[in-house]
Amino acid sequence: MTATAVETPPPPAPATMPGVASLAIRAVIDAPPHRACILGASSHAIWLQVDRDVVVVSSRDATRLPNGVEVPLASGELPFRGIREGADAEIGSGRVAFDRLDIDVVRWWDPHPRLATTSCTALAAAVVGLPSRVPGVAYGELQGAIETRSTAHLVAAAGAMLGLGPGLTPEADDYLAGALSAVRCLAPVLGIQRATAMLDAAEAPIVALAAAKTTAFSASLIRHAFEGNVAAPAGALLRSLAGRGEARRAHRHLLNVGHTSGPALAAGMVLGARALIEGDTT
Repeated sequence: MTATAVETPPPPAPATMPGVASLAIRAVIDAPPHRACILGASSHAIWLQVDRDVVVVSSRDATRLPNGVEVPLASGELPFRGIREGADAEIGSGRVAFDRLDIDVVRWWDPHPRLATTSCTALAAAVVGLPSRVPGVAYGELQGAIETRSTAHLVAAAGAMLGLGPGLTPEADDYLAGALSAVRCLAPVLGIQRATAMLDAAEAPIVALAAAKTTAFSASLIRHAFEGNVAAPAGALLRSLAGRGEARRAHRHLLNVGHTSGPALAAGMVLGARALIEGDTT
């Protein structure tokens, strides 16, 4: 009897779908293909470690992040089925590739909100009644640093806050990121140059602290906050504070993001805005 060879069928080709990516990570997406490691996976998102940064691939019903790529399927359609934590992926040349899924980036969005020139008086009116505190998160040192435009005090405040609280993005980190992004985006349209200079000087030491004291994902968002790159609903709140949109409506929308992230981001942004206008306005 002659044995008959049985051919093993080739594995199925990966599914392909388009993606919308943040301009803040365009350099990573457009670079030559390189390895990424899957830090975590859920029905609505995949977290990728890419060198020292984190890129998040998310479903269309998740929050659009400044370090993210969004696919057109909702989480209930299981776009990330079969993708597991610890596996390798590849990112670059305009795509993100997994064993069972290839995402081609076909469109970009800007996570840095473009704000209209405003005044301290108008900003003060916009934040009236919006909460700037989160239970359990100390805010006094951060507020004082922004009011006095003190780099040293800002670094100290960040060092005391980073990593505090549960989750991929600890609550105190979200609060800090909210304040940093508010100062970065609002100070220029208010003409407060010393606040911008303070952020520029504090960026390197705080980014180094974040790398050592908090999660990789949260540290990535802190770096983006320094550049004024924020999640889509946070950008809407900042635009409304500068006069484009209704601030309370944008604030309510941000509160619905995550379990603690949205409220902490919103409170940090309001704190940052108030500290800007309550301090030296030069």
